[in-house]
Amino acid sequence: MGSVQPARSTGDKPRRRHRLIALMAVLVLIVAACSDDGSSDTTGGTGDTTAPDGEPVEITLWFNGETVPPDEFASLEAEHNIRVNYDIRGDDILTFSLQMRDAGETLPDLVEIDSHLTPAFIEAELAQPMDEWVELWEEEDPELFATVHPEVWETGTVDGSIMHAPVKAGYDLIYYNVAMLEEAGVEPDWETWTDVLEAARAVKAAIPDLGEYFGTGGTSHDRMFYWLTNFGVPFEGNVPDLTDPQGIAMITWLQALGNEALVNPGYMIGEQDESQGAFQREDLAILQEGANGGISFMENEDFTYGEDGWLTTAMPVEGGEQMSVPRGWTLMSETEHPAEAMMALRYLMEPENAIPRFTELLSSPIRSTAVLDSPEVEELMPYFTQDIRDVFSGISRQIPLGTNTNAVGDILLDLLDELTVVTTTESPEALAEKYQAQLDELG
Repeated sequence: MGSVQPARSTGDKPRRRHRLIALMAVLVLIVAACSDDGSSDTTGGTGDTTAPDGEPVEITLWFNGETVPPDEFASLEAEHNIRVNYDIRGDDILTFSLQMRDAGETLPDLVEIDSHLTPAFIEAELAQPMDEWVELWEEEDPELFATVHPEVWETGTVDGSIMHAPVKAGYDLIYYNVAMLEEAGVEPDWETWTDVLEAARAVKAAIPDLGEYFGTGGTSHDRMFYWLTNFGVPFEGNVPDLTDPQGIAMITWLQALGNEALVNPGYMIGEQDESQGAFQREDLAILQEGANGGISFMENEDFTYGEDGWLTTAMPVEGGEQMSVPRGWTLMSETEHPAEAMMALRYLMEPENAIPRFTELLSSPIRSTAVLDSPEVEELMPYFTQDIRDVFSGISRQIPLGTNTNAVGDILLDLLDELTVVTTTESPEALAEKYQAQLDELG
């Protein structure tokens, strides 16, 4: 594989400026290094970042989404004499990696993946432990290291080794229309999902001509794992026990949403999260949507957070606990430059790089106190309130890891479609048995 070229996701002018800054900084370093004895040695605690021929060490990163920091690694390249290539590969990073390895091509050094894929990377012998480099980070830059939530290392540990760094974590919020709830006489002090159901029923009784009353859209299986965990459904590995009383309770809840026409079937299966549009048009009362989704609401001049339009609260739980959907970085097993690759991870967690990934590029929340407590988040995302940040920061449960988590998710989405799109009068117990048999076949 040749050098991976940076993706062009925004205009060229700012990027040319960043490249010029980077080039000038590198020239300054070269002049400074040669002014003493002609040497360009850049050795430090992380190792020599100068290749034997005097050229910078080249590393390649694959991003899952378009959240490349604004300076495109210019400061990292200038400071450490590293050349960073990057590309945006989406959700097929595992497939790309296997195909390239089979073709004898050079793999990237660091890849951003959904954390539940970690076992698949380990099983395919694509990942290597990070422990040595994490310890070095803590030793060399304890101040930056302290900003990273401990859950990053705890949830990234597999069989005693840090095999993944889930530095981002998806988390849904409950957005609600203040005026509609007031008209329905509803107080949004929801402790359980049943409370949310009752609120939707009350709004329907008061405002019977809305297209839906509780909205959640898209095609991801994440929401099913949220609800399973919130309801306290037990798991064996990454397979839930739908026949457990809490599994029956979750199915009963979803069935009520569908059979009572509290959700819009078209939105439940929509690929573009149409419920966001419904919420902005003010024909939806309660919306479950990602923390980064609120940015688009803030751009609507008809909504002023904290005054009259809409407010937010954390997802409730019903016999279970909170959960997040993490995504992070895996150090590839074939990299020749693990030290430099991990320096890139440090760079990504520096506040000046991490904050805009969340507030401007709409990544999932970054697991960093420097980010979540920043003035930028306070100003640009007031709906991500302190109460919600406190809940988010305390989450240790994540979407179950497993090589077949996507297969489990597909079955769960089929269940969701039957309950809220097709709808059914079949008993929750019978539905649980039917879908549990499919899940159990996955082993």
